[in-house]
Amino acid sequence: MAASFELPPETPTEAVTLATAGFEEMQRFVAVTALGMCRAMALGTLSPAYACSRLLGPALLSRLEAMEVHPELRHAIHLATELEDVARLAPEALSGSLTEIEGKLLKVLADLPPPRSDDEKWLVTSRHQDE
Repeated sequence: MAASFELPPETPTEAVTLATAGFEEMQRFVAVTALGMCRAMALGTLSPAYACSRLLGPALLSRLEAMEVHPELRHAIHLATELEDVARLAPEALSGSLTEIEGKLLKVLADLPPPRSDDEKWLVTSRHQDE
């Protein structure tokens, strides 16, 4: 799984690619990223609409279901895809939903084999100069 973030083309850009190698490491990456988004939503620094449009949407859930990932990860992401609706329709339930999702994500992290210190890094950078 990889993501790329780039700056506007009018300046030299730093392309950042996040990638994982291996099935367990991909699950760890998704869990950690989703956990961070949940914390940011709980603190009010990201909106559920933003999180759902950037990561926690149906496309991620479909990919995870196709790969037969840890059931708690699949369930957590399924619940996370509904956070925008929860925030709009039952805002008083948002905190509880976030807590439930975070608990499932932490269980996934605890259940995965411990990461090896020689695993590939998630962050790969390359320098691009616009000419």
